[in-house]
Amino acid sequence: MRLFIQLLLLLISYLLGSIPWGFVFGKMKGIDIREHGSKNIGATNTGRILGKKYAIITYICDMVKGALITSLFTTGLVSIEYCLFSPMLYGLAAVIGHTFPIYLGFKGGKAVATGGGVLLAYSPLLFVLGIGVFFVTLYKSKYVSLGSLMGTLTAFIGSIVLYIINSIVPFNPVYDMTFPIGVAIIAGIIFIRHTSNIKRLKHHEEAQVNWGKKKAKVN
Repeated sequence: MRLFIQLLLLLISYLLGSIPWGFVFGKMKGIDIREHGSKNIGATNTGRILGKKYAIITYICDMVKGALITSLFTTGLVSIEYCLFSPMLYGLAAVIGHTFPIYLGFKGGKAVATGGGVLLAYSPLLFVLGIGVFFVTLYKSKYVSLGSLMGTLTAFIGSIVLYIINSIVPFNPVYDMTFPIGVAIIAGIIFIRHTSNIKRLKHHEEAQVNWGKKKAKVN
């Protein structure tokens, strides 16, 4: 029974991660956001097509997907005995769900918000630091992609620091080796999904943030 619950929660985490909130909000407005802008279902393109409010709502919903099941274990709301290997595994399932959603033919987003949700479940302070770096970079450069990559890199470095500190002076059992490894995998997924953005940044061809100024027409 315990293994069944562990696997069931893992499946639920993937299915929650697969919910394409940007796509859902677009459909509510009569728009398929996959046909506009960057054609991505994430918060950035949703904001580009529907406006800043929907970018924020989509980011929060995508973030919750990564945090929900993971936080059940990191906060102790659910006994660790029902956790398969590590809470990080459930966060990774949500990230994979967002990146390869079963509801959209396994064609999903770039996992920044969902990965941020996993980080939030582990370390709210590190999450805030990553968000801070994101906004500072966005403010300076006007590139959402660059802000996302810098925030992701900050989170990865921070996870290593927390692991090292916890190894010397144990203060939180969730900061074991699986924490930085899991964050590294999520960061790798995010960077890979941003390959085209990185190329455009190198050639100064990346679009700067322009939310809400040009919205898709509703048919």
